Amino acid sequence: MSANSTKRTIAKILSLYLGTTLVLLCGLFYFVYKKESRNIYYEQVIALREISLEILEILKKYPPDTLNAAITEIRESKQDIAFGIFDKKGHAIFSNLVRDPTQEEFLEGFYKVGDKVIIDPEAFVHRHQKPPHIRLRIFLQDDSVDSLVIKNNIKLGVYFVAILVAMGIVAYILVRLFLKPINDHIQRLDTFIKDTTHEINTPISIILMSIEMLHNKHYNPDDAKKIARIKLASLQLEHIYRSLVAYNFPHSLPQHTERLRLDILLQERIEFFTPFFTQKNLKLQSDITPVSFQANREKIITLFDNLISNAIKYNKHNGEIHITLHNNRFVIKDSGSGIDSKHQAMIFDRFARFDRSVGGFGIGLSLVREICKEYNIQIHVESITKGGTRIGSAFVLTWHTKDPHES
Repeated sequence: MSANSTKRTIAKILSLYLGTTLVLLCGLFYFVYKKESRNIYYEQVIALREISLEILEILKKYPPDTLNAAITEIRESKQDIAFGIFDKKGHAIFSNLVRDPTQEEFLEGFYKVGDKVIIDPEAFVHRHQKPPHIRLRIFLQDDSVDSLVIKNNIKLGVYFVAILVAMGIVAYILVRLFLKPINDHIQRLDTFIKDTTHEINTPISIILMSIEMLHNKHYNPDDAKKIARIKLASLQLEHIYRSLVAYNFPHSLPQHTERLRLDILLQERIEFFTPFFTQKNLKLQSDITPVSFQANREKIITLFDNLISNAIKYNKHNGEIHITLHNNRFVIKDSGSGIDSKHQAMIFDRFARFDRSVGGFGIGLSLVREICKEYNIQIHVESITKGGTRIGSAFVLTWHTKDPHES
């Protein structure tokens, strides 16, 4: 598992985990928020009720015709709070509230003006019961409820973020611990593949050199067939080796670009694969015209090799392969079983294989896509059908006439 793959996996797991955690925390904190807000209001109501009772006690000391004296005493003793005294019909006897209640607000015993809460504590306490018979109602103005609610909301917000971050950190550590054995195993496997790839280069070169030396000698038909099979197997190993090197050691390949004659290079690769055409008795039809392109030679060889190898591998015996190269377009068609439409979007994925009866590692077309992406070459695959039946597949590559790597 590569570093990018590991990061993507961790990101997906954390997104799912934190997403569900976020939903649960939102539900929990909404419940806590409602409860805390109610508690703040109740605590303020209790405090205001004490003040209301004190005001009523002062009013009781004075006869009805001396209310002005009572109000004067109340104002002197309660200088830090605005209040209003109303008769039972809602008429104001005295009020320094920011706004007197409407009839509906008077009956409710509670209303807000901006950030100020105005309340009749006695009526609020008995709001779910039949209100007590009182001659006067006291409305008190509270300027601190909203600020207390805001402070509470900030506190809950800090707790919410802290819990979410803490759970995210714990989840990240757990995911890393969970993936570590898998990463270690994949790393060992990757190291083994890279070491093996490096080691098989020398024996493949020796085998191919030896076959070329034997090719110049005369053998009976049986021995000649055996040598041809050995050569075919060696060429196949060389193709596999090239793909593994391109996959595992892309930076070890020459990185310089040059003006390539794609038609000449393509003819060379067709000649390389000629024994494979012969093995499956495939008929090759080609229409190749001179085309130049600025690119890295090894990468274009890898691109051609994998597309030609794919056309041979998934073709039927006695089938056909059509190769066309014109201007800014390269097409290779085979007469195999085609590609199911549901698989066409995935065939370029690394290690993707949909026919287990055919060998391979599933990295060839992935390399093709990476090379096409590097050189801004558009590639798409399509199935060739006849009467609703798939009779082959085609890979179509197109690029700008003036390629992007041309200076």
